[in-house]
Amino acid sequence: MRITRLFVMLLVLLLTASLVAQDNAAKEKFNAGIKAKQANNLAEAEKQFQAAVSAYPQYKEAWLELGTVRFDLNKGAQSEEAFQKAIAIDPQFRPAYYNLGMIQLKAKKYTLAEASLKKSLELASNDAKTMKALGQLYLVQKNYDKSIEYYKTYNTGNSTDAEAHYNLAQAYKEKGDLAEAEKSYQAAVRVDPKYAQAYYNYGNLLAAQKKFPAAISAYKSAIAADGGLEKAYYNMALSYMKTEQYPEALQAYKSFVKAAEGKPALKGQVQQVKTDIIPKLEETIQGQ
Repeated sequence: MRITRLFVMLLVLLLTASLVAQDNAAKEKFNAGIKAKQANNLAEAEKQFQAAVSAYPQYKEAWLELGTVRFDLNKGAQSEEAFQKAIAIDPQFRPAYYNLGMIQLKAKKYTLAEASLKKSLELASNDAKTMKALGQLYLVQKNYDKSIEYYKTYNTGNSTDAEAHYNLAQAYKEKGDLAEAEKSYQAAVRVDPKYAQAYYNYGNLLAAQKKFPAAISAYKSAIAADGGLEKAYYNMALSYMKTEQYPEALQAYKSFVKAAEGKPALKGQVQQVKTDIIPKLEETIQGQ
């Protein structure tokens, strides 16, 4: 009986020592993966995190990091699988649900993304990143009321996120609430005065309301932030035409041609401006 007891104790000690060695090996690989990730060596990071989960398959943090690195390496399906492994180990592991939702959103798996992100929010009701992600999800799904709801909640505590203000403006605009859209575009460019796309769409919104002087000002700001934003020149020219500022319109059209020439998607529009609009506009100016 004593021999049996001693044998069992020895076996337990051996198993414990083996598990400790296994755990230490996994942690060593995990730490090496973190260092490689911080050095932006993603291929090496993936290798180390894979070694960590091979050494200790229940290592949820390593599965999470492996999924994140694979996401950055554009390995969508493998990334999704890693996050699901982390969740299987710990069904309350909120970061894995958030990351899974983001990879599903990128893959346009909207129903799955919604379920993952809502689970993330269920586990941490004030998580700002998840609120922003849900705002984005509902925006691409054209569920503007829900998008507005989540972006507004997110923006309350994150007022310096220009992208979130911009996306909120887009949701308001698509819903038809132009006054609120204006406020959100203004908030976006107030946070980031070089946010060219925000100025451009703000200009479009103003032009659609026949607020042409204000639209021109917004287009000028877009161009100052990004001189290669060719459509800002074109739309600014249209606003100048509406206010009968023909010399300014001519210059804007010429700037559009200079910025857009050589871009296949704009070839037809450039040709029309060069051969039709500019000559007629020059005639109009000469006849004044």
